[in-house]
Amino acid sequence: MIAAYPLSSLVVVLSLFVYIWAALRVGKARAKYNVHAPVVDGPPEFQRVFRAHMNTLEQLVIFLPAMALFASAWGDPAAAIVGIFWPIGRLLYALGYFKAAEKRGPGFGISFLSSVILLLGALAALARHLTETL
Repeated sequence: MIAAYPLSSLVVVLSLFVYIWAALRVGKARAKYNVHAPVVDGPPEFQRVFRAHMNTLEQLVIFLPAMALFASAWGDPAAAIVGIFWPIGRLLYALGYFKAAEKRGPGFGISFLSSVILLLGALAALARHLTETL
């Protein structure tokens, strides 16, 4: 994938670094709020950090295959342009959520829209391919 889709690969790597960053924030929050594994319940400040991390993991499941499918259908530059909004959105999401649950919306919207565009683009390419081959 790296040779054929270098820009998309870069976006994927950046996205995984955002996930790792969020995981490290959970570890830091565990120490700060004295929440020992495997416990996932604690003060709201801990819960927001934990949920931001888990929500990012949940969204990766949609984003990564959608990114790969879109890149194979529409090309590397187009996928990277749409996909770069995912890690940006997830950063904004987490930083907002760390402060207050009500502040997570803009980051969620940016990253979710990126995933939806990638997924719909992949679906459109699949539909085009199927109608041309049937």
